[in-house]
Amino acid sequence: MSSLLHALAYRIQEVGEELPIGQVASAADRLRSAHGLLAWVTQASATLAPTPSLTAAGEHLDHAAGAMLAAREALTGYLQSIGLPREAVPPPDRDWRAALAPAGPRRPRREPEPPTLGNFWAEAVDRLTGQSGHRPDKGAMGAPELLHRCARAALAGDRGKLRRELIGAGPAVGLGLSAVAAAPLRYLAAELLGHPPQAEDLPAVRRAALPRVRPLLPAVDEIVVDELLARACHAPPPKVEAPVHPVDSAVTGAVLVAALLGATGRDADELARVVDELAEQARG
Repeated sequence: MSSLLHALAYRIQEVGEELPIGQVASAADRLRSAHGLLAWVTQASATLAPTPSLTAAGEHLDHAAGAMLAAREALTGYLQSIGLPREAVPPPDRDWRAALAPAGPRRPRREPEPPTLGNFWAEAVDRLTGQSGHRPDKGAMGAPELLHRCARAALAGDRGKLRRELIGAGPAVGLGLSAVAAAPLRYLAAELLGHPPQAEDLPAVRRAALPRVRPLLPAVDEIVVDELLARACHAPPPKVEAPVHPVDSAVTGAVLVAALLGATGRDADELARVVDELAEQARG
């Protein structure tokens, strides 16, 4: 009877360990990053991105991970109820599996660790700003709020604060900067010039913006600035060997908005008025 209980405990232990909790959590993180990437793509495409579907899928994955955690706890509770706490159950004998595997150094068995994703967003922000250090936790905000915060830090010339605001927002919100910065960029370029920007106005807008961008993003490629300003001026984009990285585009777009706010004599608080005026134009 004791051997049957131990066999049952072994099997229950294996079932709990094989639940793909880490993989599901990783998939949910990837979906949230994909949501941000689609927000970046939407601003350059007439096709609506299926972001509601991705949001729902991410929520389902979060619920699935929670359900599997609850299931693992229930399995542990069952072991305790039959008098075999999980900690008291020795690891199952897998020597027969090892005999079938290629020869190699044996490693002690340990609990599998959930897969982790590299923080590509924070790494790219560090690269662009030329800074590193503490990476703040993600805060609850949307892309419009992040644009306002970035504008305030950029107009103050505070590169460290700009970096912290961007990293603290996380990739899903941060990549959305590309979508929310495009319209204010065109609006401010028109105010700078006194008329809607055209292709021939690109050099003038570039001269006004680039000197304000470089101190904040010392590592940014000028091709990124040229591409974003070309869109604002309805000019042909520069020829590039490879597409601009979405993080570079999002971060540079936010700093360009701040640069043109400064060039037109506006401060960060007036960005909200610019957005309101754009909304009125859209309704009209």
